[in-house]
Parts: sequence; C-alpha cells; structure tokens
Amino acid sequence: MALAFGTSDVLEVFAAYNNDSWPAPAVLDLIAFMTVCLVLFPIPGRNRIASLLLASLWIWAGLVYQFWFFARLTPVAYLFAFLFVAQAALIVRVGVFRGDLQFWMHDGSRHLAGILLIFYALVAYPSISALIGHAFPSSPSFGVPCPLTIFTLGMLLLARAPYPRILFAVPMVWAVVGTFLAMELKIREDLALIVAAALVMTMTPTDDDPDTVDAHS
Repeated sequence: MALAFGTSDVLEVFAAYNNDSWPAPAVLDLIAFMTVCLVLFPIPGRNRIASLLLASLWIWAGLVYQFWFFARLTPVAYLFAFLFVAQAALIVRVGVFRGDLQFWMHDGSRHLAGILLIFYALVAYPSISALIGHAFPSSPSFGVPCPLTIFTLGMLLLARAPYPRILFAVPMVWAVVGTFLAMELKIREDLALIVAAALVMTMTPTDDDPDTVDAHS
C-alpha cells in the first residue's frame, strides 16, 4: 500500500512539532522519568500517580501530535487521535479510578524486558535517531507515538498480573501501524516496536503473580 507522504514530509512534521511545542518534548521526557521513578522508588499512592502521568502522555500524543501535527499529512490521524485519547481514558479508568494497574519490582525476565524497553524509549531511541541522521528538531522526540508506545509496553511489563488486558489494545495496534510506517519511511529507530510487541505477547502471564510481593498503592 503506497503512502500519500514520504520520509521528508514526516521529518518536516517532526520539526514543526518540536519547534512549535518546545519545551514540551523535554517536559514529556521528565514526566516519563517521574513515572519510572514511581515504580523504582515506591511512595504511597504511586500506582495511581504513575497511571495518571502515563495517561497524560497519551492525551498529549493524541490531541497535540496526532490531531494537530500528523493530521497535516493524512486525515487518518484523526482516527489515531481518537484512539490515543481512548487509551488515556482507559488508563485513567483502570489505573486511577479502579486502582487495578499496579506496578511492582521483581527479578524475572519480564521485569528486565520492561526496563530495557523503557531505557530504549528514553535513552537509546534519541541516540540512535541522531546517529542515523535524524537530528533534532527533525527527529521523533518522546511526545510522538512510537517512542511513547515502546515506553508504555515496557511499563505494562512492569505491571502486576493479572493484567488489565484492554490496556494493550491501542499500543499493540500502533506497534503494527508504526512498524509498517518505519519500514516504508525508513525510520529505523521505530523498528523496535515489533520487538516490544513480541516481548509483550510472549511474556504476558495468564496467571496471577505471587502474593508474596506487595504491589498495592
């Protein structure tokens, strides 16, 4: 399926987004870092706070990036904007109001995979982007969908089972969409999306995690 836009068009949208919304990309990085800190350094109410912060990232990506910037290239972005806002609403409902999204520390492979995905989204992603020639501001910063999706899938791997599986729907959809766009547009840093999706599919448990670990807020 041929795209109606090319790599240069997408890079121009990245540049417009980064320039027009600055310093928001840096603030979004800080919000993501704070979200991770809530998992690593538990405080009272941390699960609900982390969920609220994660939801705010999805609202931003939906209403600002998808609706205001990516829609300049394709009207399908309006659908993506709706899905991203719906994802934010789901996180708020499940994680903030119901308290069913609980993050915990453990030493298994699932935790390691989650940490690696988070590290990739926040540290390795911008470094690789710069190395392959996508220099700021013409680069996908953290507020755009692909690094956010990788980060979110990493965070969900740090969540305690049983998983609220509805939370995986939109990130997994974007993992497919983003991988297709990455291959078509040669934005190679986004190819980690398919790795993130594969890790989630193979490491999501079907049973409850042991009750010996306290994950409650």
